[in-house]
Amino acid sequence: MRNANTMRPQKYITDHLLWLITAMLWYRGVLFTAIPGMTVKQSKIILWISALTLVAFGYIITMKKRRNNLSLFTNILLPYELYAVVTYRTYLPRLVWCSVLLAGILSLAFIILGMLPTAHSEHHSAEGRKRQVVHSLLGARTITAVCILILIVPVGISNIFGLGLMTTKTPLVSAASEAEEWTVKNNIDTVCLLREEEWKKLNSQQKLDVLGVVLNIEIRYLGLNHEVYLKSSVLNGETAAHYSHKDHEIVIDLGQLETASAADVLDSLCHECYHAYQYQMIALYEDTPEKYRNMLLFQYVGSYIEEMSDYNDGSSDLMDYYYQTIEIQARQYAELAVADYYGRIRECLTAED
Repeated sequence: MRNANTMRPQKYITDHLLWLITAMLWYRGVLFTAIPGMTVKQSKIILWISALTLVAFGYIITMKKRRNNLSLFTNILLPYELYAVVTYRTYLPRLVWCSVLLAGILSLAFIILGMLPTAHSEHHSAEGRKRQVVHSLLGARTITAVCILILIVPVGISNIFGLGLMTTKTPLVSAASEAEEWTVKNNIDTVCLLREEEWKKLNSQQKLDVLGVVLNIEIRYLGLNHEVYLKSSVLNGETAAHYSHKDHEIVIDLGQLETASAADVLDSLCHECYHAYQYQMIALYEDTPEKYRNMLLFQYVGSYIEEMSDYNDGSSDLMDYYYQTIEIQARQYAELAVADYYGRIRECLTAED
């Protein structure tokens, strides 16, 4: 971490601009999530302002004597890492604090070692001491940037490869035909963990395992003919869950899983299960001879096909998203499903009394 200029001034500023834009696009596409309590739009504005400000500050303090790739790396990376610390502290508190604690310990050690007296007489002068302080602080800044990679690398890898930060350990069924034993009655002990007083006692993995049981029950009830995987990851901060038909996968937002009520998380899961059912209805419709396609069974499938071919995810117009047929029916189904689950739970508790 010695002072060294290995880049010309023009290339140094050009590379900062290039990598700032590249990092912003990458972060927003892979790692971005909204700041708790703020909208996605507000969070993006804050991300842009903080990135521009901190990158400019980093450029100014390194342009004279530290124009090198390590300074460029630190200047570009640190703003996004600090934003990640703020946004992920709710979702991944242990990982956040481990990375921050490691950065703090190593940075403090580097500063202490850097400030120790040396044999060089120049360090005894005021100018020498100033250089020593600047070198120590800039070195600590670089150490911090490296340490916080512990936080963003696992999240980035999980999002890029669709791994999820957490996967249910419940054995999932591959189709409704193999799910005969997956009924509420047969799994009532697990379903009863959806009571709020029990739900609060569970950690995130245990909650996801309970939802895995509910998922199997839903696969059986809806008659799905394919498996549906269940994972949890960090979403954009406004999305509680989403279903990917391409991957046959439901992803629950980790923040939702950790902080939301059991009823809200159950609602999200049932909502996404119904989206899987809607896709299966489209497949059934397309496999059905033309003369049977006017049956009442398929009355909404035309709307499904039209809306899914040009799906509105709410990023541009929330009302258009909200009033899509596929979303209206998924909300209605989820509301009824949640009421049914809690009705069964009450029946079980009443019978025990």
